[in-house]
Amino acid sequence: MYSLDEITTDPDTFRDAVLNARPFRPLYAKIKLIYGCNLKCEMCNHWRETRAPAVTMQKFHEVMTDLAALGCRKVHFSGGEPMLRVGIPELVAHSHSLGIRVTMTSNGTLIDKEKAKALIQAGLRGINISIDSPIRKIHEKIRGVEGSWKQTTRAVEYLRKYARKGKLGVRINTVVSRDNFDTLMTLPDVAHELGADGINLIPVDDHCGEQLSLRKSDIAYFNEHVAPRIAARGLELGMIKTEDEAYPFGRNQIELQMARAGRYALGYYKKRPCYAPWTHTLIDHAGMVYVCCMTREQIPPLGDLKKSSFKEIWEGKAYQQIRLQMHPPALSMCQRCDDFIDENKKIWETIGPY
Repeated sequence: MYSLDEITTDPDTFRDAVLNARPFRPLYAKIKLIYGCNLKCEMCNHWRETRAPAVTMQKFHEVMTDLAALGCRKVHFSGGEPMLRVGIPELVAHSHSLGIRVTMTSNGTLIDKEKAKALIQAGLRGINISIDSPIRKIHEKIRGVEGSWKQTTRAVEYLRKYARKGKLGVRINTVVSRDNFDTLMTLPDVAHELGADGINLIPVDDHCGEQLSLRKSDIAYFNEHVAPRIAARGLELGMIKTEDEAYPFGRNQIELQMARAGRYALGYYKKRPCYAPWTHTLIDHAGMVYVCCMTREQIPPLGDLKKSSFKEIWEGKAYQQIRLQMHPPALSMCQRCDDFIDENKKIWETIGPY
């Protein structure tokens, strides 16, 4: 989630930007600091492929300065595995000094005591740690590296131990696939025991050809036997805020049909826009700029930070064209994405139909 205060307090300005395909503010930026990873997750290509070299950390420092000047309020660092890059605490500290809330996703295996302390002292305010099953063997099978369970769970404990009270949120990311869906009943308990603040259930994006997506019978089993237990314990322990969070594949027949087809937006974007082109940006390790993760493999980059400033790209023709294309119905790949639905619903309620 990212703050929508600047939209809710001035809806007319935002509505005008939408109607005229003009930029608003990059309120939330995701930055992939590296493509590589030290694990071998079955649902991921980051360890299978080699991509263009990453830009320097100095370039990312410059980008953060540019984002802050344009009104960015939150940045999320990821990868690959971002902790493979040298200088992460310094980048967090720089971003924090600019008034930007900094969060990160990591598999946790490279976060020891010293790094946990350094990240927290630098100003990190949220971190998502990937745990794919409360059962060690299942987690390590999915993550592809023996011993990774101990390293990851220890990282969660370090982060919680050294965090100042209320300053760092720790959440557990769990990719729900054919290999783990029936093992997740005790996930809220394990997350709570480790000291996490919450859990995120993420339907697998089966783009690696591993046949990891849940079948009809799998989803039926999950919704009948697994999700109710996650919901009950998750709410009791404060690991989720609503019961629906335990049902990432939906609950009614129409939603379940869409989920089986990988359309995790559950039909929302048939008649509604996604406002990400006005509020969000994705910057990859090589300095290429996109609207979001879902468009990264489907649409050419909107600009290259090795050749242009972020401001030039944000206000440029390529971004404008994407904004023009996002009016209802949204882009076809948006049907597979549930990342910004909560934010988009709130914006729609704020500015109304147009």
